[in-house]
Amino acid sequence: MKNWLLHMKYCPSLSVKQLSKLWREIPKDRLRSLAPNEIAVFLEMPEERSERFKQEFYHFNLVSTMNELDNREIQLVSIEDDYYPQLLRELYDPPLLLFARGDLELLAWEKLAIVGTRKMTEYGKQILHHLVEPLCKESLVIVSGLATGIDAQAHREALEIGGKTMAVIGSGFFNFYPGENMELFEAIMKSGLVLSEYAPHVTARKWHFPERNRIISGLCLGTLIIQAEKRSGSLITADAALNQNREVFAVPGGIFGLSSAGTNKLIQEGAKLVMDAPDIMEELRQ
Repeated sequence: MKNWLLHMKYCPSLSVKQLSKLWREIPKDRLRSLAPNEIAVFLEMPEERSERFKQEFYHFNLVSTMNELDNREIQLVSIEDDYYPQLLRELYDPPLLLFARGDLELLAWEKLAIVGTRKMTEYGKQILHHLVEPLCKESLVIVSGLATGIDAQAHREALEIGGKTMAVIGSGFFNFYPGENMELFEAIMKSGLVLSEYAPHVTARKWHFPERNRIISGLCLGTLIIQAEKRSGSLITADAALNQNREVFAVPGGIFGLSSAGTNKLIQEGAKLVMDAPDIMEELRQ
């Protein structure tokens, strides 16, 4: 079914939720033989979207697509593969196909997500410097979203001390976002692993990031939030982790700091307060 999933990923009119619905509700042997109009009817697509989907469906060429992916060293990870991460497999809405570049062996490692504000302060940078190295020494892969701020700095800290890091991005590989982190993106592909749920030519859309966040938390034993405003996207990742029955950790901050409002509220609501790496490890290794 990997080729069928790849075909569907190259039909951008088909959303992640719609693909999941097809996968859950239609027998796999029948999925392969469905015509695009049958898919459109089953999903109750509006006429304009249905026509667009049909065009995308017939435009797809498996051979040229596979050649392009091979030339760019992009690998495919299907939910049917033995090396697909078990923690992801447990989700209600797991990513059915991931595009990957880097070291696939990291999929089998234990992982911790670290996310936070795009408006990182010096305090946030100090926290990351304090926590990432001892966490990497525990053989944890640091997972984040390669966003500006806390995410990017978490990746950098892991790379600088020779640890392992994994990024899950909200765009395709050929349209990486945000462009300011391109150098870091390339460094992680060389010595870590980058994953995307989106076909390489897909550009970032605002709804991709909540979809991406469920993968970040879903890959990991727990999620650590470092600096987050009240309406931070990092809190979406924390909610995803809770819904996935994973551990949620937060670093406290000053009560007057905007970038601490979200993390302090998480702690009030039951997230574990973190001051040192052992605060995390004692929960993960129970």
